[in-house]
Amino acid sequence: MYRVLIVEDEPLIREGFKRTIDWPSYGLEIVAEAMDGAEGLVLAERHRPHLIFADIRMPGMDGLAFAAKAAERLPEAKIVIVSGYKDYEYFRQSLQLGLFDYLLKPVEEEELHRVVVNAVQKLEEEQSERRKAIESDSRIQKSEGVLHAALLTRLTEGDLSPLRESAPDPYLKTIAREEYAVAVLRIDNFRRLAAGVYAGDEEALLFTAANICEESMGEGAVVFRQLNLRKQITIIRGFSGERKEAEWTEFQRRCGELVSNFERFGRFAVSLGTGTVHEGWEGIHLSYAEACVAAERTKFTDRSRVFRYEDVSKRDAAVPLLSSEFEEMLKSVCKQRDTDKLSLILDTLFRSPEAASATREQIYNASARIWALADQVGRSTGSADLADTVAYDRFAARLCDDPEELKEWLVRELRARFMKGPRVYTDSRALMHDLKDYVSRQFTSDEVSLAQLSAKFGMNIYQICRLFKQEFGVNFHVYLTELKMEKAKEYLRHSSMPVHDIAFLVGFKETKYFFKVFKKHVGLTPTEYRNHHKS
Repeated sequence: MYRVLIVEDEPLIREGFKRTIDWPSYGLEIVAEAMDGAEGLVLAERHRPHLIFADIRMPGMDGLAFAAKAAERLPEAKIVIVSGYKDYEYFRQSLQLGLFDYLLKPVEEEELHRVVVNAVQKLEEEQSERRKAIESDSRIQKSEGVLHAALLTRLTEGDLSPLRESAPDPYLKTIAREEYAVAVLRIDNFRRLAAGVYAGDEEALLFTAANICEESMGEGAVVFRQLNLRKQITIIRGFSGERKEAEWTEFQRRCGELVSNFERFGRFAVSLGTGTVHEGWEGIHLSYAEACVAAERTKFTDRSRVFRYEDVSKRDAAVPLLSSEFEEMLKSVCKQRDTDKLSLILDTLFRSPEAASATREQIYNASARIWALADQVGRSTGSADLADTVAYDRFAARLCDDPEELKEWLVRELRARFMKGPRVYTDSRALMHDLKDYVSRQFTSDEVSLAQLSAKFGMNIYQICRLFKQEFGVNFHVYLTELKMEKAKEYLRHSSMPVHDIAFLVGFKETKYFFKVFKKHVGLTPTEYRNHHKS
């Protein structure tokens, strides 16, 4: 609602103003009334109206004097002078003051409507322009932030080419120091937090995390989102001059304070890795690499702590988590394209005592090795596209909150990329049992035909019929018909559905053919069978 102020010394005219039109229907609300210019100024400053109607002749301060002062204090307000005189001099002065409009008494409804509509339209246009300007400024600031984050990400990865450009980004001068140290903050429950508390709004989550980092680390620290790893906030601190040692000590103190602040804030589970101090621009990458090692040479259960490179570097290098026996089993499963067994052996691996005591580094290395083995088997067997090189996405792997989520991601990605096509069976009996189980679950769908099963299980129709009879002692078509008839009898006994609907639900496209098969199989028509069981 736009606010309206009426400045008029005659009560009857004020009441007439209020009753002439339905103000709320125009999006307007009369918030105050004044009897003279002096009172009008007080109320104008208090309520900051968007639209002001002022009588030109009032005791004390007249309408034009009031309008001049109101326009100076509220330059965006639309001021309309109301006069009982067709005096050109008044009209001329109104124009000179830049007032919005001029009304003659008695104020006609049609004229008041015209002025109000024009004022509201002008106010909305101005608000729209103001909104656009704010959004434009916001986009520019956001764009600059993204560009700076991209530049800083390149520096952390060891790409110093931005420094060698003919016209380097001026932003580099603002962060140039003699030495640098880097800290990486990983949000360990990123996905769960985004899906739960933040209702899918990852931007809001990251904005909150970055704000906590900026407030905790203070001036001099450069905080940005690592572009290729969404769950990470990176912090760069430069040091110069005689206070380098003191600033480094302060940086470490603030890192501890940062983790404590996240712990107090609740919801967030974080771990912070810090690198040591290195000289020059190259020092950013060297310290960043150390900070990443510090963050990953820890367990998934290690949270709300600062991990210093000086401490974790003394530990032994990560021992491979995969045994040679596991690798051979994995290759066999990949050759067979058995995604169920793949899920089972990865589940066993990631739930093992060895995985429970393993560091993040060991878990990530194991997942990279699993990917490489699946890629190798997929290319040798033709179940992966040889023309499409699919690199292991180490950033996507690190987005997973825990080994269980990493396992699910691996199964999903390996199935889609390296295990295309029907499962390859080395045992025909296992194939037949899987086929029978599939048919028993899907027998009412269009996908259960010999042609569809042949494509799904990679075996010709003749082999399916021969092996099915050999394994189960019953003809495939007889078995399929029995399943359909048993389901149809269940529907007839326990529902009042029309017979033609039941025929469709159990996989018969023609009701007449369903009647014929049912009578042959049961000895009664569907209707006779239903009536018999009702009685």
